[in-house]
Parts: sequence; structure tokens; C-alpha cells
Amino acid sequence: MTTIDGVDTTEPLGRRLARVTTATERKVAEYLLQAGARAAAMSAQEIAAAVGTSDATVVRTAKTLGYPSLRDLRRALATEVDDADLASRLDATLSSGGAGADLLATSAERHMQALDGMLQRITPDRFQSAVTLLRGATHTWWCGTGPSAHLAGYAAFLSRRLGRPSGAFTHSGTGHADELLSVADGHAVVVLAYGRLHPYTRVLLRRATQVGARTVLVTDTVGHKLATPVDVELDAGRGTPGLFASHATTIVLLEALVLGVAAADPERADGALATLNDLRSQLAGKRLDVDPS
Repeated sequence: MTTIDGVDTTEPLGRRLARVTTATERKVAEYLLQAGARAAAMSAQEIAAAVGTSDATVVRTAKTLGYPSLRDLRRALATEVDDADLASRLDATLSSGGAGADLLATSAERHMQALDGMLQRITPDRFQSAVTLLRGATHTWWCGTGPSAHLAGYAAFLSRRLGRPSGAFTHSGTGHADELLSVADGHAVVVLAYGRLHPYTRVLLRRATQVGARTVLVTDTVGHKLATPVDVELDAGRGTPGLFASHATTIVLLEALVLGVAAADPERADGALATLNDLRSQLAGKRLDVDPS
């Protein structure tokens, strides 16, 4: 057990969320999770102002989380390194979410809170900047690895269905070099990158700049120190920090981007869907249109 002045700091803050039962205190706790070490230097008044609550609620939250005082909580934040593995994150998520139907309700509530947070971080102007960039591209590449590879493929799939030439980059090793050969002037590259940026991401951004492609970075960590700046950065988030990562907000954001581009040229989107249904009919030998619902 690791302690600071007798306070156990071994248990990560994310796993302490199960102790928080009121909505206002949970909002404070999740803000502290998001801020991490940055909150260690903040006063109760500063934290309260950031969350939109009272100083007293901040102090109560610290005690609910198991700290004798806010000062003890700030000390723990200053020393805590959020390196929890997947098993720890899963355990923290399950312990704070109940079971059965309760787990479903808790998960849905977290997603709604995460979506609300995303709407506060991504302003309409910033979102529209990304849509305008993608609308002007002759081809869009959606890039993601690991779980994000499936999201990249999904976004490319939707884009093609709505008449926009698109593809997915899903490699991070030397195989990514072959993908990079496809990036050209007039293209757009949407990069899904969370936490720290991996080397392949930096190579991709540099290559895009070299050939004249535009870039959109979808992330959960704003303010990356990039040798190659991106055109638009969108902070989608990735669920509650310290808990099992969720890509729900990213899925909503990607669908909105694709639909935003389609809305700018509805005839093109309608034409692509008509062609798709015609091809499906030829393959199936009968009308088998895509379900629009």
C-alpha cells in the first residue's frame, strides 16, 4: 500500500467513482479524472467554477472519494499516473455500474454525459470547418489502428455509400508505407488518434502535408505538440477517464461528418444510393434495396 500522510493512494481515482452516488458530486469527480495532475494546483473555488457547482460540493466529493480533505485528494492527483491496464479499467467500470439492467442504464447515462461534453468541446464553427474541408476533398482517407481501425472502415463505408470516394488506413507498421503511397494532392485525411500520438501518425501527417492533402485530427487529448500542424482538431473524447474506453462519441462524430458532407450535395448522395440499389438488384436478381432506416 502506498500512502501520503496516512491516506491510501494505491487505488486509482477512476476506481473510486463507485463511491459517488449523487449527480453533482459525480460531475466533480469526473472533472478531476479528466484534469488529472492539472487539478492538483487548483483551489476548491477554481474546481467549482470549472464544473459549475459550489465549493462545498467539491469538498464533499473529496471525502466521498475516500480522502480526508481536498488537500489530500490534490496530493494524490499530483502523484497518480494513470497507467491502468485494460483489466483494471474494466474492473473499475463494472464496480461503478452495477449489474444487468443497471449496467445498461449506467452505460447509457455515461454516453449521454460524454456526448454533452463533446458538444461543449466541438463548437458548431469547428465542426463546420471539418465538414467544409472534407466536402472539398476529391478523396477522403479515414485512418485508425486497433479498435479505431473498425471505426475508420465504417466511416469509409458510409462515405462511399453516399457518393464520396473514400478508403481506410488501418496499418501502423511498415505496411502503412503502402497506404501512404495513395495520399495525393486534393485528398483529405481523417486521423483517429487517442492518448499519445504514435510514430506512424506523425509520419502520416508529414506525408499528407508534403503531397498537399488536408488533415483532420479526431482525438481525446487536445494540444498535441505536432511538428506538422493539422488543419482541424476535434476533441471527441473517449468516455470517462480511468474507466473502460468508449468510442461511442467518435461514432456519433464520424456519422455527423459524413452526413454533413452529404447534405452539401444531396443529389450526389441520392445518385450514389440509386446506383447501389441497382447493383444490388443485378446481383440478387430482384429488388433488394438498402434499408434507409
